[in-house]
Order: sequence, then structure tokens, then C-alpha cells
Amino acid sequence: MEKVPSARFDYRTFTPADRLPAFRQMTASLYETWAEGEPEDFKAEACGYQVGDLVFNEVEFSPARFLRGIQHVSGEGRDFLSLQAQLAGDELLVMEHGIVRLLPDHIYLRDWAYPFDSKATAMHMHTIVVPRHRLVASAVMSRDNPVLSWDVRQPDGRLLLKLWSELNTLLGEVSTGEAEVLCEAFLRFVDGLLGHGAQQDAPSTLPAMERFLLARIRGNVDVADLCRHFHVSRSKVYRLFERHEGVRAYLGRMRLERAYADLRNADPGRVRVGEIAASWRFYDASTFSRKFHRHFGLPPSEVLGTGLVKREATPGGSIRGAESFVDYTNWLRKASEPIA
Repeated sequence: MEKVPSARFDYRTFTPADRLPAFRQMTASLYETWAEGEPEDFKAEACGYQVGDLVFNEVEFSPARFLRGIQHVSGEGRDFLSLQAQLAGDELLVMEHGIVRLLPDHIYLRDWAYPFDSKATAMHMHTIVVPRHRLVASAVMSRDNPVLSWDVRQPDGRLLLKLWSELNTLLGEVSTGEAEVLCEAFLRFVDGLLGHGAQQDAPSTLPAMERFLLARIRGNVDVADLCRHFHVSRSKVYRLFERHEGVRAYLGRMRLERAYADLRNADPGRVRVGEIAASWRFYDASTFSRKFHRHFGLPPSEVLGTGLVKREATPGGSIRGAESFVDYTNWLRKASEPIA
């Protein structure tokens, strides 16, 4: 049986002076990296599997800054997405459309077609590098809507994480052919969560429209988008959303609820209320505070950090895999090459 190829990066196999340069070399096709602290203190571990054109990773690293510039996304940059299950640590992601704070206990679908600058604490996460064409739901992604998310404490996020965890386990046990079948089924599950299942014509029902809006909730979406996607009139959309007091009111409440969840799980020592508000399209602090207080009965500052469970990422021990730095480097480089 042909096993799924695996590879590993382990900082302990390099001298302290070579650890950061080696990690930068491995990930150079994705971004530039700087240590937040002394370069000799940088630590990183990663192990992964390659299944066809997918690259699965489990990664831990110490605090760092990452910059994905124009040279990474134009000309030679491959058009891909990544799924990112954040287990520990947080990341402040600055993009052209605004700021996104990535928090533990969330799964993110990220579009890598656009530049970003980010600062991350010590991190532990699972990722999958996915060519855009492998996910029908990639149609949801745009410059204005480059990050989608699930909370793993909610039913959809919880189920997605469980399925992903089981898939990670199976990749070390099954053949390459079996792995490809399982991965395709997993990607179709992700499509289904985002409302892009096998059915070609989307039903023009309220639940379908709600899923459509929630998949685009970080972006600029409105009634006109619903009309175009579902081939219905404005009057039908208005009628369906009467119970929500309109599309704008529905989006406003959903964004407030997402902001509430992020505020609860954010570290007050690292995250400001305004950053969370801006990541959900509330750009005026006083307006956000007023709407938040009216909806939840208390100011956002009193919610910040109340549900935080600190999980420190400490590289060393949890990741397993074959020691093959060269293979890993080639996988990530190939994932970023132009499509022939």
C-alpha cells in the first residue's frame, strides 16, 4: 500500500542561528517572516501530509510577524485558499479591506490572493493549503471578504473540527488513493457548510438566504446580492426578511453577535475593543458601543476577555512526522507556483 507522503520541520535540528533562516526558507513562497524577539530564540515545528494538490499541516511556532507582499500574490503566486484551525494563540491580520483578529477556538477559511501584514503570538494550529478550484465556495471570497470563520463551540464549527481531526488521524493510516477520496469528501462538506452543495440552483428560501449572508458577513453584502444570486425580486427578499426587520437589520445583529463572541474570547492584554469592532465592519467606536449596549444590555468593554481560556503554544512534543525539511519546502513552494 502506497502511504501518504509526510514531512517534518523541527527547529531542534538546526543551530539557534539557523532556525529562523531555515523556517524563512521553507515558507518563502508564502510570506516573509521575522521573529518577535531575538532571532536565536525562534522556535517552530511543523509536520504535514501531501494528498494530491492539498498540503495538510500541524504547526507550532513562537511569536512572529508575517508579511505577504505583492511579490507573493502576483505573477508567480498561485491562487489558493487555506483552512486554519486555531488551537492556541491569536493573530492580528491587517489587510487592504481592514483588520481581522484571528482567535483560538475558531476555524478560518482564508483567501491568499491579497497582501497582508500580521503579528502572531505563540501559535498552534492545523492548516490545509487548498487550490481555489477545489472549493466551489471560493466564489464567496473576495478582496472585501477574504476571511470566513466558524466558532468551534457552535454546532457547525464543532462538527467541522471533529471531522478534520479524524481526517488528520486517518491520513497516517490509509493509502494515497483512499486519502484522496476522503479529502474530496471533506472539501464537499466545507462547501455544504457555506451553502455550496451539489445542488446547482439555490432555493430562494429564507434559510438559504441567511446562509448566503452569513458566508459573506465580513464583506459588503446587501439586498441586491441576494436578488442576483437567487434570481428573485426585491419585494420577495423584503417579504422573507420581514421577521428580521430587513436584511440590514439582520446583518447588523449577526455582526454584533459575532463581535460579542470574539470579545469574550479575546485577551484584554493584547486586543482592543476597536479592533474587534472594525473586524465586523463597525468602524465608529461610539456607534458600535451604543448598538452593542442596546442589543446586549452592557458595554463591550465589560465583555472583553470574560470567556478567555488561555492556551499557550509551546513548541516541542505534540507534533509527529518524518524528518524531511527539503520535502516540506518543496510542497509549500509547489503550492504557490503558477498553475500550468
